[in-house]
Amino acid sequence: MSALLPFIMAGYPSRDAHIEQLAAAKACGIAAIELGIPHSDPIADGPVLQAAAHAAIDNGTTLRNVLEGLAGVEDTPDIILFSYLNPLLQVGLNDLLALLRPTRVRALLVVDLPFGEEPAFEEALRAAGYPLVPLLTPTTSLERARQLLEERADPGAVAPFAQRFAYVVARLGITGDNTHQFDDIATRVADLQTLTTRPLAVGFGLGDAQSLARVRAMGVVPIVGSALVKQLAVSDSPAAAFATLLE
Repeated sequence: MSALLPFIMAGYPSRDAHIEQLAAAKACGIAAIELGIPHSDPIADGPVLQAAAHAAIDNGTTLRNVLEGLAGVEDTPDIILFSYLNPLLQVGLNDLLALLRPTRVRALLVVDLPFGEEPAFEEALRAAGYPLVPLLTPTTSLERARQLLEERADPGAVAPFAQRFAYVVARLGITGDNTHQFDDIATRVADLQTLTTRPLAVGFGLGDAQSLARVRAMGVVPIVGSALVKQLAVSDSPAAAFATLLE
């Protein structure tokens, strides 16, 4: 099981900073990483990620130039491209696939794309080798979770973690606010584990050593975003920022 699924913001704190951050993550043994495409109106981001997104946009960061910059980059974990739907549609399916092919992107997490809303778009991505990550919120019933996990199916144990995991949202609200009821999360995780053998990753507001340890004890992978992005903005050593979360 992976010890950590980090989230970093492309283009933050400087235009190409994510390239160094990706290399540092790989050097720390991280197998997969979420790379966020900055969006001007994020629906669930807390103040840290909102500020990072706006700064990245001010730095000139776009989906197109991020993917162009990732072409041929091998010094990186497997990448889960974290984006809202509009930037993807604006680039267009054909251009998007052409931009993805020379990169280490292995899957996409499109936070505002419910299954079935853009079926042709999603199927074309999956057929090209870029599955969409299932997103399971606290309000997703177990029956609906079962359907989602079947619709965005597990490609099997031969596939990398980045293409297999399901994202379990720890709580409602915005990112970065570390207020969790861990007994409730553990119950939720246990219920979901009766539905699937695919890896589960839990995120939204994790960042301190105690919360990461409690999530790992559930047999799932903790996702860290806001706390890591905040640290990377001030750290001279991206590797040290990642290593702290692996201790």
